[in-house]
Amino acid sequence: MKNAASNTVSASFVETIGQPFLANSRYTPDAAELARWKPTRSLWNMARRSQIAVSGLKRRHVWLDQHRITFLEGGRADGETVVLLHGFGANKENWLFMAGLLARRYHLIIPDLAGFGESHFIASSNYRLATQAERIHRMLGLLKLGPVHIVGNSMGGAIAGIVAARAQDDVLSLTLMNSAGMRGHNMSDFETALLRGENPLIPRTLLDVARLFRITTHRNRHSLSALLTPLLYREMAHRYPVNHRIFRDLLEIDEDPNDLFADIRCPTLIMWGDRDEVLDVSCAATFKQLIPHARTCIFKDVGHLPMLEAPALTARALRSHWREARRQRSH
Repeated sequence: MKNAASNTVSASFVETIGQPFLANSRYTPDAAELARWKPTRSLWNMARRSQIAVSGLKRRHVWLDQHRITFLEGGRADGETVVLLHGFGANKENWLFMAGLLARRYHLIIPDLAGFGESHFIASSNYRLATQAERIHRMLGLLKLGPVHIVGNSMGGAIAGIVAARAQDDVLSLTLMNSAGMRGHNMSDFETALLRGENPLIPRTLLDVARLFRITTHRNRHSLSALLTPLLYREMAHRYPVNHRIFRDLLEIDEDPNDLFADIRCPTLIMWGDRDEVLDVSCAATFKQLIPHARTCIFKDVGHLPMLEAPALTARALRSHWREARRQRSH
């Protein structure tokens, strides 16, 4: 039976956070501008190609709902498949700091979710969590991957959770890494900003991008910001209207997340950084209430992006989780 307190906290997210954001936001995406929007060339495009080349992963594509979905594939061809889903406003390259630590034993699939990175954005499409989860599940079928370990960070965690709940035979294990989808008992800095109509995850200026890394990272914050801010500034500024549009879609919830997450049966790891300023670490306890069989792993002095801030630590926790999932299947 679901925990009543948890239900009250989570069900109120759109009402208590989403609706005030929409009411107080000074920016509304323009439909004509979105219809004309095209990707732009930027310094980030060159850096992306270099990162991928060094990683040893191959860049591939699949078509879904008129979207060309770009993804990286590599690692051990005969290993268990691991699917890594990035968060809001991010891209597949977020995983490259850690990918090399997994590739020796596992077959990696790392997509740009529809609307993000190199994957297509189509103004007439929708990017709700449930729709994105359906796209990922269909992608797994098209690639004939069989059951997979699925890992999602932030928004990607909510999408991964929906896949795990709705397609249980296709998921070996689930990892919710600083996952969206449920509220904790404490208000984060990000949620406080949303109440004012501000979204720090959608930067427009160079200072906004620097602020983005201040709120999303804790460990190695200064080095990550110094490295990534100049590379990503123009790309993120160009994506400003697109990311606002997608964020509004994410606030349209098709199904009570309590019901979805409570349906998860596969081995599950709830992973969080205790210094997360986007989704407070208290969210981990809410997820645990809904998924009692899940294990919880809290990283000290890590923020919202463990795979960037502490890739070795994160990779060790993931490998341990997958070994345990394999052990459970063999008994």
